[in-house]
This record gives sequence, C-alpha cells and structure tokens, in this order.
Amino acid sequence: MKFSSLLVSIAISSTLLGASSANSQTFPNKPIKIVVPFAVGTALDIVARSIADGMSEDLGVAVIVENRLGASGVVGTDSVAKAPPDGQTILFTSPAHYLNTSLYKKLPYDADKDFRAVTKINNAQLVLLVPKNSSINNLKDLISEAKAKPGALTYSSAGSGSTTQLCSALFNAMAGTDITHIPYKSGGQALTDLIGGQVSTTFVAVASAMSQVKAGSVKALGVSGLSRSRSMPDVPTISEAGVPNYELVSWGGALVRAGTPDAIVARLNASMVKIASKPEFQTRLQNLGVEPDLMPTDVFAARLAKEIPYWAKVAQTAGVTPE
Repeated sequence: MKFSSLLVSIAISSTLLGASSANSQTFPNKPIKIVVPFAVGTALDIVARSIADGMSEDLGVAVIVENRLGASGVVGTDSVAKAPPDGQTILFTSPAHYLNTSLYKKLPYDADKDFRAVTKINNAQLVLLVPKNSSINNLKDLISEAKAKPGALTYSSAGSGSTTQLCSALFNAMAGTDITHIPYKSGGQALTDLIGGQVSTTFVAVASAMSQVKAGSVKALGVSGLSRSRSMPDVPTISEAGVPNYELVSWGGALVRAGTPDAIVARLNASMVKIASKPEFQTRLQNLGVEPDLMPTDVFAARLAKEIPYWAKVAQTAGVTPE
C-alpha cells in the first residue's frame, strides 16, 4: 500500500472511531425503542414496559415499547437485527430467541452472532394445570392415568414449538407418558379450554395462571423449575413431585445488535439494573409471578453462549423437528 493511501485509511479509521466515541458519550440523545416480539399483556411484555418506564426517567429520553409479533418471535427479532448498532433499538426477549434455531431450518439472522447481551432481568417458571373438576389431584395421579390410557389424555399449548408445548413434550419424554398434543393459536385460548374441561392438562406461565389457581378454576400439579416458585410456594416442583430432574424455565432479558459500542451497552445495563434492583420493582415482578434474576453483561453473555445447544437438546428430547 502506498504511504498516501495508508494515511487516508488511517484518517478514515480515526474519523469512524471518533464518531463512535462521540456517539457513546452523547447516548442517549433520542427516544429508545424496546422491541418485544410477543403479544401485549404477556409477562415478557409487562416486564419490558416496567423497565421502559424506569429507563425514561433515568436516561431522560422517551423509551417506547413496540410489540412486533409473528413466527414465534422471528419478525420482531429480525427488526432488531437490521437496526443500526447504536443502542437505540433493544430486543427484550426470552429463550424463544435461541429455541427458534431448532424450530426453523433457516432464520433471517444469526441468533448468536447478530446480537450481544445487555442484561438478564428475570426468570419465569411455568406450571402444570388440570381442570378443577378433574379426577387428577397430583402429579402421580396424572402419570398413573396417562400410562393406563395411552393417548387418551390431552394437553393444550400456545402452538407447536412454543415453550408451553415443549414443557409438555419434555414431560411426556421424561415421565414415559403419551398425552396427546392439541395446539392452539395462543396461550390464552389454551388456558380457556383447559378451564372449560376441553383438554386434560396444560402448561402455563405462572404469571398467567396465578389468578386462576387462586380462584380455584384450575388445580396446579407442579412448577417447571428445580426450586419452588416464590409466587406459588405451596405448589411442588415437577421434579420433587414425581419426575426427577425435570426442568424448563423461561427468562426475560435485553439484547442489542452486535457491534453496539461497549460504552452504550454498559450505559443500558446500568440503567436496567438500577431500575430492576429497586424493591418496588422486584415486588411487582413477584406479584406478576416472575422472579428477579439480574445478571451483569459478561455473566449474561456467558449464559447465552450455552442457550443454543441447551434448547437444541430440549427440542430433541421433546421430539420437535425444524420446519
């Protein structure tokens, strides 16, 4: 390379680095958008909106939540993958982000390489339910009846490949049962038909099931984590109730486009952790049925590096194949 060309290259690089540094120092100077790739009213959406409210006050700019639905989260996720890497567009997502790599043969983005971690906010357990009038009163009853009548019992889900479907499919695999899948278009419809007795069982987010359990509309047989839910302390884990080592827990966390400067990621992390550490915020999460689990960026990044193989194994165990 000629000396003059080298000088030009250095000058361009210096200009770009200077611009990046300046952008980091002035961030944020315009509204921030948090994309939730799932419906309004879901636990993930409510947590994101609670975070957004606090961030607006902390950062001094408007923080707007946008729900972009479609293809199990792919549509909203792709919009963030194609956004500038400037921290102005945040993806607030769940394990579906990584699970989709096992559900779809081709995605319009790389779930790992096109994003970087900001922080994890919460864990979200699911709970196994049966109708209030069911003869099944505990997990052992369910396993016994399911084995006595292979294929006769049914479970509803929010659709093939959803977390709720994977929970039941994993249960079938680990418990040695054959409970038939009835897919629905949404988790709300799946729960409604369970309450009405049209299906035998379903897994639902604790956040969505709390009011129905308290009202006596359904019976809770077990939660999906290895520890009991603080929101349902009287409900055993599935592992302790009869299927040892059963575990499938969702979470909520923030990602940004790969290439976003470290200083901006650090600023976003600091703001989110500050808000989520407040006692009133944590109480609100628990009232929602989700549990605070804050992580520094590097710890969350290390956790995310294990997500694709983890969910691939879950999908394989559950017998789910990519479309």
